[in-house]
Amino acid sequence: MKKSIYFIIIGAILVIGAVVFLVYNSAQRSKEKEPQNNQKSNKEQVKNEDQKQFQGQTGREHQIPDFSIAYVELDSIIEHYSMTKDLTGELEVKMKKMESDLSNRERKLQANLNDFQNKATKGLETRSRLAEMEQQLAVENQNLMQLAERYRMEMAEEHSVMQRKIIQSIMDYLKEYNKEKGYKYILGNAFDAKILYADPSLNITADVLRGLNAQYKK
Repeated sequence: MKKSIYFIIIGAILVIGAVVFLVYNSAQRSKEKEPQNNQKSNKEQVKNEDQKQFQGQTGREHQIPDFSIAYVELDSIIEHYSMTKDLTGELEVKMKKMESDLSNRERKLQANLNDFQNKATKGLETRSRLAEMEQQLAVENQNLMQLAERYRMEMAEEHSVMQRKIIQSIMDYLKEYNKEKGYKYILGNAFDAKILYADPSLNITADVLRGLNAQYKK
């Protein structure tokens, strides 16, 4: 309406003889545009209300919602976690015992083999006795290979169990840790992880590691 009146005044100044026509024409256009203007005004009012409501929820207009994401360097957590060091130490003790047992059995088998070769070369045993000794050596060698494989499988299983214990312990701690922090997601970044980039400001590794070790020592 203000624009229409403005145009009327300009028209009156420029063309005095067309004042009546311009006033009438302007009034007609104003009536036609009034519903559109009202509709536009209503839309702007709704938009303003939505913006006010959004501002009330976020504190800033057009703010991207804060999803409260953080991440930890999982490799570093596992490496410097006291539980990892303790369990790894226990596993190494078991492994050394197995290696020592295998080494002793291997040395004994090698001694028996040398004895067999010496007697066979010098003819110090009968052929039937040498056959028995050879068969016994084959059995001992087979048993040693089976024992080595059993030890290998046991160590692999022990290692897998150790890893599950460590990861479960970290996850349990993060649940308690997050009750105070309130993160929506805590991601685990590692060499083979799917995270291609992470802002260092979201890295909570040091904080988590301190709390994790403090809890473990209790």
